[in-house]
Amino acid sequence: MHARVNTGQVQPDQLDKFVAAIQPLLRRAKQQAPGLMSVMLLGDRLTGKIVLVSRWESEAAAEAAEPVYQEAMRELGRFIAEPPTREPYEVLLEE
Repeated sequence: MHARVNTGQVQPDQLDKFVAAIQPLLRRAKQQAPGLMSVMLLGDRLTGKIVLVSRWESEAAAEAAEPVYQEAMRELGRFIAEPPTREPYEVLLEE
């Protein structure tokens, strides 16, 4: 199992609008990206920092979903204050 950790920054007063905008994109991603197991969005309302953790059946499934990710970034660009970072990880333990 693999995970992708995306971190970014939105304006704190735009956080709820960002969440509302990302929800339909995540539903669509689950349909268009085989192997996507789950997505969790974390946020800090004071700073606007967001962390999105996605779990994938395999590294190949995560890589195959790159067009879906790029499309989502284009649609969410109006909220993002600085370019997000993205890091891949192997899931070593989950309980």
